[in-house]
Amino acid sequence: CPCPCCPEQWVTYRGRCYSFSKEMKDWNSSRESCRAQGAHLLVISNTSEMDFFPIQHTKSHWIGLQRSIHGDWVWEDGSKLSGKKVNSNSRVQNCAVLLDGAFHASSCEVQAPWICEKSV
Repeated sequence: CPCPCCPEQWVTYRGRCYSFSKEMKDWNSSRESCRAQGAHLLVISNTSEMDFFPIQHTKSHWIGLQRSIHGDWVWEDGSKLSGKKVNSNSRVQNCAVLLDGAFHASSCEVQAPWICEKSV
């Protein structure tokens, strides 16, 4: 593969590396797991990235999107969610999963697989 390239088991897409976990953890542990690998939970900055993910999985995965104390949804990189809404049916669901191309709120304590992202 042309260098630089992604670690083994990671997926390369448009100059970024993505990892889909096999195990399940809560949101905070998932975030720590990504950080330990020099990555962060998935931040979707544009729709072409969004289009790539429904192909990849059919079950919900933690992403780097969390509700702030002010009630806004904020990405791991500090940017606010724009253009898409998070499907939520409860105020206690403060973390987001990606499922079938849509964002869904979930309790941060739920165990789920996750997606890490880092630059090549």
